[in-house]
Amino acid sequence: MIMIRGKKKMNNGQKRKLNYLLIMPRLVQNYGDGYVFTLGIAYISSSMKKAGFNVFTLNLNHHEADDYSVIKRVIEENNIQVVATGGLSPQFHIVQSVIESAKRAKSDIITVVGGGIISADPETAMEALAHVDYGVIGEGEVTMCELARTLESGGDLSVVAGLVYKDGTGYITTDRRKEIENLDTIPWPDYAGFDVDKYLEAPPAYFAGVSKKRMICMVGSRSCPYKCTFCFHTNGSKYRQRSWDDFFAELDYLVARYNIEYINMVDELFAADVGRVKEFCVRIKKYNIHWFSSFRINMINPELLETLKGSGLDVMFLGLESADNQILKSMRKGITVEMIEKVLKMVTEVGIVLNGCFIFGDIAETLDTANNTLKWWREHPQYNIHLTLIKPFPGSFIYQYACENGMIKDKVKYLKDGCPQVNISKMNDLEFSEVARHLSEAESLTNSLNSVELQWVDPKLGRETITGVCSNCQHKNAWENVKLFANDYIYCSNCGQKYDIPCPDVLRQNIEKNISLLLDKYHKVAVWGMTLTIMDLFRRSKVLNDPRVFAIDISESKTEMALHGKKIYQPAVLDEEDIRVVVIAVPPSGRQITCQIQENHKKVTEIIDICWLVDSNPIKEAGNETDQHSYSLL
Repeated sequence: MIMIRGKKKMNNGQKRKLNYLLIMPRLVQNYGDGYVFTLGIAYISSSMKKAGFNVFTLNLNHHEADDYSVIKRVIEENNIQVVATGGLSPQFHIVQSVIESAKRAKSDIITVVGGGIISADPETAMEALAHVDYGVIGEGEVTMCELARTLESGGDLSVVAGLVYKDGTGYITTDRRKEIENLDTIPWPDYAGFDVDKYLEAPPAYFAGVSKKRMICMVGSRSCPYKCTFCFHTNGSKYRQRSWDDFFAELDYLVARYNIEYINMVDELFAADVGRVKEFCVRIKKYNIHWFSSFRINMINPELLETLKGSGLDVMFLGLESADNQILKSMRKGITVEMIEKVLKMVTEVGIVLNGCFIFGDIAETLDTANNTLKWWREHPQYNIHLTLIKPFPGSFIYQYACENGMIKDKVKYLKDGCPQVNISKMNDLEFSEVARHLSEAESLTNSLNSVELQWVDPKLGRETITGVCSNCQHKNAWENVKLFANDYIYCSNCGQKYDIPCPDVLRQNIEKNISLLLDKYHKVAVWGMTLTIMDLFRRSKVLNDPRVFAIDISESKTEMALHGKKIYQPAVLDEEDIRVVVIAVPPSGRQITCQIQENHKKVTEIIDICWLVDSNPIKEAGNETDQHSYSLL
């Protein structure tokens, strides 16, 4: 290609037909496991196919071989000239794996990336993803078709709205593309192209406490009219809703072809008005399908809750964020603690399972406001609200604040590091670390689940089937195919009481035994990812408190605190201590962490999913040096 006064054109200016490969990145840690089906790339595929382009598709989640091997084969078999993929900012490493694999397979291939990772901070993402030729900003359905048409005609790419691309040592960002006004004009996602049939047969993933067989994600709207400081709207700033006629026509297709049994409504805001919600409830009731969605506190009333309950809604996520009015105002939530209390009481009484969280560390957060929320949380244990720390994700107001005020000093490094939590509050680091410690030591809900018994476990996929007695209503539950160490919940099927996912004692003992074997073999072991469940493992285990076991987390606040007297390190300790083996303790983020280790910590020779260590003896079974990595990700 040549540059003419800031305009990028093909060399010959002649028309040619190109072959495009659209790739859904690998989200699963282990082949055969479940994940949340990504709609974005599927919408792009259907739009390009409808426009007549030669589109090939690849879902890496359904291939056992490594990314490079699969991508290289598909590129060669189909003479691919353009590869496109996408993802969110915390998924940097899995997006990078796709792009670098494509360039390695074919050096002159054209690479395109879209999604939140580009839209949130385009030039930063382009610099971090060094081998990307074009970034798509905002909604990609129209932009990708115009980009493809321009590439094939040899036209001027600078007139294609919604692009960012390299210009010598800098970047050109073209005009902003207006949001798609009529969402009904967008073809339904290319489900078949990305193997949704295989996705539906895999063990169900966990999403905000919901894990159901044959569950599909759907959307009824794009963006959100509210401006919460911690949010970034990847589909633009204008809130738009598709017609229910179009939505239910798509649902008819999914039920008929794929036998869908559960719907996960992944809208940022399910509906902005009560009348629209009620219409949805009336129409979905006849399908006898249960569903999940997110709601704002200020739109809930008793009449609406009864309608929702009768329509098959069994779990609702509510944006709570804080139990201090000063912080809610700072977050621009538009709600109060009094409103939260009223709505939570109504939801509980109607019998809908609620899910919500308090996020600590807002710009205005002080030790007093944090303690106010913790005090409220302790006084209302019946709601089982999750506690976590705020993260300034690229594109959000608090991200810009963190960059402008020096909390994030290097935006490219921040993206490459996986968008770690940083202290943006009014608290000093010691106070913030103290709050983080209180959150991590909050009483685990698992302790109140009675008579937990393990019925079945699959170490390779990290799944278990367990039984347990609800401490609230004494109902005996059976939970099948639960994802071990997922930062999520299980619910009592009778009363809706929420519990952390337990790790039965026999599995804990196996983990300790295998960590000991790893210490015998490597002398030092790192455990990456200090979630509440893992912290509880450290609290109970003598083996994990061995000084040769290094606890790792990318969160600044966690590395400032002691884990039951044990130091938590930044990932740099892997190189400083010459550590060769890492146990990933956060399976849902395992793929991203694996890619991060492979890129930044070359001394590590073995990466192990902690779920594999629940096996009776996978390390010993691996045997000699030739097969010692049978349970390794490397």
